[in-house]
Amino acid sequence: MALFSAGANPASAQDTKTLTRLHDPVIVKTALLMGLPAKDTLGYRLYSIQRGQLSPIPFQFDERNSADDIVFSNAGASGGFRFDENDELVFMAKDTGDRMAAGLLPASHDTAVEIEVADSVDGGRGWAYLLHFSEHIPPLSPVTYATFDAETNQARALYYTVDYYHGRNFSTGLRITPVAGGTGENILDRMKLRVHPTFSVLLTTWSPLFTEEDFSVRIDGIRNGPVRAIRRVRQWLDLGQFFPDMPGGTAYTYYYFSSFVTPSTFSAPWLVVKALRSFEFTTENEIHGSTIEMTYRDAVNPRNLTFSGKKNGTEVVTSKDHEWYVVSGKQGTYLQAFVIPEQWKDWGIVRGTVIRSEPPATGYSLLNMTNLREPGDYKMNLISVILPRPYQTGDEAQSLAMLQRPLQVEVKTVRIPAMEK
Repeated sequence: MALFSAGANPASAQDTKTLTRLHDPVIVKTALLMGLPAKDTLGYRLYSIQRGQLSPIPFQFDERNSADDIVFSNAGASGGFRFDENDELVFMAKDTGDRMAAGLLPASHDTAVEIEVADSVDGGRGWAYLLHFSEHIPPLSPVTYATFDAETNQARALYYTVDYYHGRNFSTGLRITPVAGGTGENILDRMKLRVHPTFSVLLTTWSPLFTEEDFSVRIDGIRNGPVRAIRRVRQWLDLGQFFPDMPGGTAYTYYYFSSFVTPSTFSAPWLVVKALRSFEFTTENEIHGSTIEMTYRDAVNPRNLTFSGKKNGTEVVTSKDHEWYVVSGKQGTYLQAFVIPEQWKDWGIVRGTVIRSEPPATGYSLLNMTNLREPGDYKMNLISVILPRPYQTGDEAQSLAMLQRPLQVEVKTVRIPAMEK
């Protein structure tokens, strides 16, 4: 949510930051900045008040076209462009600061707006300040949170690194850095996908089996910026002569300092829905053998489980819907959440638990997919979040808040006297 308030309440008295959200990016649609006289992104700098001082913080402008696709260019995030209503200003909620008091704006700026970020859960607030300079433009923040290396097929961020299989869209490694409480050891061997539908068409029954290697993939865009790296792939799955490609389209992954997010679309054409007789789906992360002592828990299995599936006689619940799970150990802690459409949940489609010992793996299944009632394109999301300490009950709340309770943003003009020259 965002507003642009011309001449809104002047920030004349300092308020202390109370916003505690760690993992959330703040994404401001530039439609909310169209009242600014300057549209060239190169002249802007973003600041927050830290210990009473105006400090530069990492930010980037990302260009989107009218179809809402990211525009990739050779200049990358360092290349400026003239923003319009489709684009985005991105920074991290954790980098916001106190509200600005009088006398802190540099005299060399010509435009300033205050961006107030609020948490609807507990009322916490933090502020950032977007300033434009026509000349004598100050240096940027030196901090970069995430990059994607196209040659090594690796994402590197402050809290983690992720490796990908060459020419495919599945991961082959995850390492949690010491700054996030990890050891840098590889936790995951491979992401695996199993899709096994059964169709009845006329007098024919067809039951193909697809894995992560059966998806055709073309990487067609990489963008590195101080706040996030973006990777885009075109992918499709050929179901043969009777059906159109399914699922298909564009998949983005957004890499932030502590998380990476992969929204996707599940395409269910009319003929597929009508012909579907059964559907097995699992997505798994195979755990590296040296990390077998790590523990698992999720929303319906609240006790720590080993990868044998049992501990102290506890039976694993596998058929109840759950949104998140956590794997934790000395190598670090990560949470994964899988978001499906609300319609699916209403129709009885369930995200089941997958945990096994040979080889050790954890993940999700989709149960009752034959309850899919309507054709269409359905939005899903898979998010992985590195937690900077061993899991404690309730630690999932901040990670899930990104998905369930997005931060509220308000943009206001600033009318604070500038610093004396």
